[in-house]
Amino acid sequence: MRILIAEEALQTGKGHWPSYISGIARGFRSMGDEVDVLGHHAASTTLLAEVGGNAFFTRNCWLDSSSQGALGGILHAFGFRKELLSWLGQHTPYDWVCSLTMRLQHLMAFALLSRSGAVPSSTRFLLLFVQGFGLYAGPGKPSSFPRNLSTRLARLCFWLMRPAVESGRFIIAAETGGMQDELQRFTGLPVVLFPHPVSPPPPAFPSNEPGTMNDEQAITITCPGFARHEKGNDLLQDAAKELLARPGNERLRFVMQWPEPFEMPDGTLLGPDPALLSHKRVELLNENLDSEAYEKLLTRTDFVILPYRRNSYHLRVSRVAIEAASRGIPLIYTSETWTNEVVQLVGRGVEIEAETPKALVQAITEASEKKSELKSIAAEGAGTVAAFHSASEFRSRLLSQSQSNQS
Repeated sequence: MRILIAEEALQTGKGHWPSYISGIARGFRSMGDEVDVLGHHAASTTLLAEVGGNAFFTRNCWLDSSSQGALGGILHAFGFRKELLSWLGQHTPYDWVCSLTMRLQHLMAFALLSRSGAVPSSTRFLLLFVQGFGLYAGPGKPSSFPRNLSTRLARLCFWLMRPAVESGRFIIAAETGGMQDELQRFTGLPVVLFPHPVSPPPPAFPSNEPGTMNDEQAITITCPGFARHEKGNDLLQDAAKELLARPGNERLRFVMQWPEPFEMPDGTLLGPDPALLSHKRVELLNENLDSEAYEKLLTRTDFVILPYRRNSYHLRVSRVAIEAASRGIPLIYTSETWTNEVVQLVGRGVEIEAETPKALVQAITEASEKKSELKSIAAEGAGTVAAFHSASEFRSRLLSQSQSNQS
C-alpha cells in the first residue's frame, strides 16, 4: 500500500508524536508498504530522520497561537487543506491518508476535503481521534456534550463528512473503547477501534521468564513519564511517604520522573517533597529518558503505577501502560480509567479505587502482597497486549477497511 501520514505536530521532538509516528511508519515499511510522513516545516533533520519524514506543514495547531479560537481554527483548517491538497496533487495517489491525532482544526479541513473532487477517488482517509468532544460526567456515567461553538462546528463538519463516511471512503477511528462510544454518540456515525502501536519489548526482556523473581527482593514501583497533576503524582508522593514510614515496608522502592514542579489546580507549583529527595529508597529522575534508558528502567521495575485522575484519563490512552503490560509488568491503576482496557487484555491488575493517598496505599499494599501471582499473570498476558497494540494489527485493520469497501 501507499500510505501518507500527515502530522504537523512533528516539530520540536517533544511529546508522543516522534515515537508513535516513527513506530507506525517503520512497521508499515517493514511489511512492504511505501510510507510518506509529513511533519512541520521547522522540524529538525534529526526528527525527520527518526520518522522518515518530510518538512512540510507551515502551522502547528498544538503550539501556534494564531491557530487558536474560532477565527484562528478556521484559518488553520483552510491552510491545512490547501497544503495537503498541494502535496496530494504532486504525488502518485495514495491508498490511505492517515491523520492520527485529530483536532477540530483538522476536522474542518478534512470535512472540506470529503466534498472535494480534487482528491483521487481511490484514496481513503483514516481520521483517528485521541480527543473527543464530551465532558467527563463522573464514574460510570457517559460523557456529556456542551452546547458551544466548538461542538456546533464539529457537528457541522461530521454532517458534511457523512456521505464520505457512509461510503467507507472516510474512516472515523478511536483507540479506546470509551472514545469509540463517545464519538458514535456524538456523530451518529460508525467509529472503528484501532490499536495504539508501541515498540515491541526487547527479546531478552526479563519478564519473558516468569517466576524467576524472589519475593524477598526489593519491590520497585515506577511511575514513568513526567510528573503532572492529572497523572496523580501528588497523590503518589503522599502515599509513598506514608508507606516508607511504616515498619515492614523496607522492600519498597519508588521511582518517579519529576524534573520540575508542576502546576496544581489552585495555581501553586508542586515539587518533590524534601523528605523524598533525601530518602534512600526513592529515586527521582530529572531527565527525559531515551529508549535505551527507558528500557533499562522497565527491566528493574516490578510494578508500574498509574494513579491518573479520571477526568483526564477516563478515555485517554497511556503509552506507558501499554509498554509496561507488553513487557509483562503488572499495573497498579486508577479504576474506571482507560487503563482498564489494557488490564483486560492482560487478565489482571490492581485497581486504585479512589483518587486519594489512602487508596494508593491500599493498592500498593495489595500488589506487594501478591507480587509473584501478579507478575506471573502479567507475563502470560504480555504477548496478547503486544500483538494487539502493534503496527501489524493497525495495518491489518486498515486492510480490513479496504476490503470491506470493495465488497
